[in-house]
Amino acid sequence: MTQATGIGPRELRGIHLFRDFTDEDIQRLSELFEPVVASEGTVLFAEGEAADAFYILIAGEVSLRQDEREVYLLRPPCIVGELGATTGASRHSRAVVGPGTVLRRIDSARLGDCCSRVPALGLAFYRALLSSAADKIAHDQRRTAEMREHIITTQKTMKGLRAFILESPDSPISGRVHDALEGLIQQNRRANYRVEPPAALAANLRLDDGRVAPIVELSRTHLNVRLTGALPKPNDEISGVLVLAGPEIPASGRVLRVQGDRIVIVLDLLLDTFATVLEGYLTRVQMFDFLV
Repeated sequence: MTQATGIGPRELRGIHLFRDFTDEDIQRLSELFEPVVASEGTVLFAEGEAADAFYILIAGEVSLRQDEREVYLLRPPCIVGELGATTGASRHSRAVVGPGTVLRRIDSARLGDCCSRVPALGLAFYRALLSSAADKIAHDQRRTAEMREHIITTQKTMKGLRAFILESPDSPISGRVHDALEGLIQQNRRANYRVEPPAALAANLRLDDGRVAPIVELSRTHLNVRLTGALPKPNDEISGVLVLAGPEIPASGRVLRVQGDRIVIVLDLLLDTFATVLEGYLTRVQMFDFLV
């Protein structure tokens, strides 16, 4: 097996997905490994591309990038793109091969066929995949909690500085510092936290003129929508119906800015009944990032 794949059972068990597999299961999976011919700079997959395989990194490195920014630099032993490949999701990043890289590829269709023929292996594989995904979410939750604590501490400190400036004699810089702090405090308010609707809970703004604008991001106070056709101008009033993956509520607001086909809208105050519906939708979307 080592000769065929370039990596043995011990090394594979250093990868989270394979850590609890038996030697027999690993042997069966290794038969699916295909060598990858890829020189430095080769793009394994691109952002937005449909995922049809995942990779085992044996030597070298793979850079995961979003736009031109490197998000992670992966080194062996490592698995690349397993969640997208096993769910059919689109890639969220671009994978670029580094120097001296050795990879093996596992085709999604071949994996699915193997799991169908050997149900016990299929069950073990998908249980391991879910366990790996759960661990990733748990790590993300811990990091998010730490970031939230940092934001709360920073917010309290900025409020204290704002109060100190208001209580102190005016100076050439006090007004500018106060305004900057006020802007940051308002921006960091919990009500401004925006979420991106997943495909399973897609949301739209149906305008009064009949056009439907997909919602890219939303919060309790703001909408970011994509609109085709005639575009409004900043400060224009806009109104319609929010379609929140089922529930619908009337909404209106003022256009804050227009960038290409993207429009950011500041929502008018919602009636309590409608605000409750929006809060419920936001919670459902946030639950996609929360491990119970």
